[in-house]
Amino acid sequence: MNNSFPTVGLIGGGQNARMFVAPSAALGIDLLVYVSDLSDSAAQICKHEIGSYKDLDSIREFAKKCDVVTFADKLIPLSIVRAIEADGVVVRPSSAALELSQNKEALKLKLINYLGAEDKGKTEKVLIERPLDFNYEITVIVARSPHGQATTWSPTIEAKKDGINVMTITPVPKLSQDLSERAQKLALEIVKISGVVGIAAVKIFVKDEEIFISDLVMGPHNSGLWTIDGAQTSQFEQHLRAVLDLPLGDPTMIAPIAVTGNLVAGKKSNMYRPYLHLMARAPGLHFHQYRNEVIPNESIGHVTLTGENLDQLIDEIEHAIEYMSGKIDE
Repeated sequence: MNNSFPTVGLIGGGQNARMFVAPSAALGIDLLVYVSDLSDSAAQICKHEIGSYKDLDSIREFAKKCDVVTFADKLIPLSIVRAIEADGVVVRPSSAALELSQNKEALKLKLINYLGAEDKGKTEKVLIERPLDFNYEITVIVARSPHGQATTWSPTIEAKKDGINVMTITPVPKLSQDLSERAQKLALEIVKISGVVGIAAVKIFVKDEEIFISDLVMGPHNSGLWTIDGAQTSQFEQHLRAVLDLPLGDPTMIAPIAVTGNLVAGKKSNMYRPYLHLMARAPGLHFHQYRNEVIPNESIGHVTLTGENLDQLIDEIEHAIEYMSGKIDE
């Protein structure tokens, strides 16, 4: 990499890719996005190239223009990731890490070996499995750089309605400090073992005082959207820092609580006009529009509110979700 600002190649043009535009511009980093369609969320506001995620020749040409290549989604086949690595392209996270995250049994065995035989009894309580009667599931977002620096954010819980994630709450209400620290420590161990470079989400089941690893997901995660407006450093800026092997930013929260609501299209087609009511009602709301097509049940954006009163924050986020979708008028 030369002395000029680097070019980060981002494969995937959806809403997560769109969230990279602001931090990359702030850092002076050139962001080049590989998208599948001109209407993709990131393609609307960022320099991009269009092609199939399965077109090796096209992705090879794209990768040649980048100092490092990373991902905003998992649509690209591992075979193509391996091929551009073989060309000498710096890819983060690597194909090996991506493959391990998709092979839960291999990850489970690696965790046992890492923690050592003497801890095997303890390890089996926190391995990848689903307890029959767990209390709830949390997510710990972790960032890790090539030279091993790592950070975590406060654990997050998803609130679901009809099986669909409607909002996230951070930190997890009623989660003890001890369990929070144990969950974050475990998440750090998982990403170290798997060789993650960049952001990863570690899903964890909580059952009384025990924790069980549920899943490892590479890349920026829906559970970390709150970090854009609720943390000193967002997961998107942190991912850029990590893949470029820059010192990682401060992950601490800017307020005691952050609640983020996922906006889904409903009866309303005009997504701009609701600002008049919602901004007047709650000036602290932060809006993020994805500019996806406004069709029923399509994800169109998210809103975040930070503060100290959890009930009040949830009420305002629920109101914003329902008002934006057209379920309520005022």
